[in-house]
Amino acid sequence: MKLLKDDRLNRILDGEEPIEGLPEELLRDYRVYREAITLYRIRCEYVPSERLMRKILKKRRKKLVLSTVFAGIAVSLLLLSVVLDIFPVSPSRKVVQKQNPVVKELIDYIKTVEVVSDGW
Repeated sequence: MKLLKDDRLNRILDGEEPIEGLPEELLRDYRVYREAITLYRIRCEYVPSERLMRKILKKRRKKLVLSTVFAGIAVSLLLLSVVLDIFPVSPSRKVVQKQNPVVKELIDYIKTVEVVSDGW
């Protein structure tokens, strides 16, 4: 029954059926639809006043400037922390530092082997 009602409403909107003599429920749906379309058209054609546009653009500019300033501060702090090495040493660096004496011993051993092999 709903599809039949929608089909008939579509035919009325297309101008295929006259508006006169419609059942009360279909006439009410037609009026609601027509009112919704009218409001939608008004909303689409609305152009804000010059004062309102300036007010909106002023707020957007403030937000844009503030976000740019905060992004700049964040980037500069990040670069400063990288340059000055403010953050604690990462665990991978600690492992390399602990291996440093072992590497020195290995290099000394290799030099010793070179010296011994030169003597033979």
